[in-house]
Amino acid sequence: MKKLFAILILTGVFTMGADAQLLYKVSGNGLDKDSYIVGIHKLVNPQGIVQRIPGIKEAMIATDQMYFELTPDSASFIKAARTLAGGKNLKEVLTPGQYDKLNAFLKKYESVGLESPHVQKRYGNLTPIAMKDELEKLLFVANHMSEYDPTHTFNEYFEAQAKVNKEPRCGLNSTDEQIAHLKKLPMQRQAEILMDFIEHEDAQLGTMDKIVAAFEKQDVDAIAKVQKMNPEIARTITIWSTMMPGIMKTPTLFVVDAAKLGGEEGLLSRLKKGGYTVEGVK
Repeated sequence: MKKLFAILILTGVFTMGADAQLLYKVSGNGLDKDSYIVGIHKLVNPQGIVQRIPGIKEAMIATDQMYFELTPDSASFIKAARTLAGGKNLKEVLTPGQYDKLNAFLKKYESVGLESPHVQKRYGNLTPIAMKDELEKLLFVANHMSEYDPTHTFNEYFEAQAKVNKEPRCGLNSTDEQIAHLKKLPMQRQAEILMDFIEHEDAQLGTMDKIVAAFEKQDVDAIAKVQKMNPEIARTITIWSTMMPGIMKTPTLFVVDAAKLGGEEGLLSRLKKGGYTVEGVK
């Protein structure tokens, strides 16, 4: 079947290093046909980037299915797991001091705090770990205004292309496992993670800036040096590397966070150690 490309051409300024890539071809080790891995950034718009990734159109033509970190239709289930149970709100699960710090952060970036009905409706019943993710977006948008649009993400771009070509869209992570992980993290630990983000705002922003700069240069190894891999992510990558041989019996385009690709413990290195040839597409 001839594949269609009905997605709008995305244009803009994008700098790329001579020896850097976001798209990688996986071959050998018994594969009949090549598969591909493309690194993305969850908060950076695809505009001006996707069409400047060498070989991306050819990779979409050559593959018959797409795998994302999560199954595209899992969003509603994940959203429910990010909401406090029993109608509780953040004021009930945070200490007064923690709540005041959160409110101050929101006032800084939203102009109003949780006393606002609008802000309370948007954030008030989120779990602390979900709130941390929202603060990350706020901090990113405040300093990278033109680079983030929640309605136009890399995942949405590739999902739309898969739909056009009537290709299966699957997830490397089990939705049930993801939900179970969100629910089993103790509320006190979630609150500690949230406070660590708020109390180290400048350091968090510095890390964001470095990751965005490395991403714009398509340098996954530089991203790995900035965003250190924790044991949980390392475990996830190990699981992926054991799943992928079976998945790649069908030529596949994997769409994953660029931070999980580079470095000695990254996905690319794991696949090489597993006997595959992994080459950056130039």
